[in-house]
Amino acid sequence: MATNNPNRAEVYSRRILEAAGEDKVMARFEIGDEVRVDMPKGVNKRGVVGISVLYTTWPEARFDGAVGDVAEINPRGPYGIPLYLVGFKGHDNRVAVPWQSQWFREEWITLAGDRTPKPVATAGELVAAEGFQATNTGGSS
Repeated sequence: MATNNPNRAEVYSRRILEAAGEDKVMARFEIGDEVRVDMPKGVNKRGVVGISVLYTTWPEARFDGAVGDVAEINPRGPYGIPLYLVGFKGHDNRVAVPWQSQWFREEWITLAGDRTPKPVATAGELVAAEGFQATNTGGSS
C-alpha cells in the first residue's frame, strides 16, 4: 500500500532548514556567479582570529579569500550536501591558489559580484535571426 508520507530524511532535513530560518531548499548560486571563498572563522589557542581550527587542515582552507566563478553544481554531493565547483582561472587573487578549481560547500562561499542580467544582443553576430527574436503568443506555449 503506497502512502504520500515523506520519508524520514526529507522530514529531518526540512526541520533543520526550518530551525535555521531558511524557507527554501534551492541553491543560492548559479553557474557563472562570481563567488568568494569564506571559510568558517574561529579563535585559535593563542586568541588569534582566523580559519576555524576544525578546518585548518582541509584543502579548502588554502582558498580562503580567493575569488572565482561557479563552474558546476552537484546538488546531491556526498552525504546529500550540495557542492559547487569554483574555478579560479582568470581571476587576480591575492591568495596563492594551489590549483585551478575546487569543490566547496554552499556555506563556505559568498556572492562576490553582482547578479544583474547581461543585456541581450541587439546587433552583431550574437543577435537572433530575423523572425526569431520573440514569440508572438506573449506567453508560454
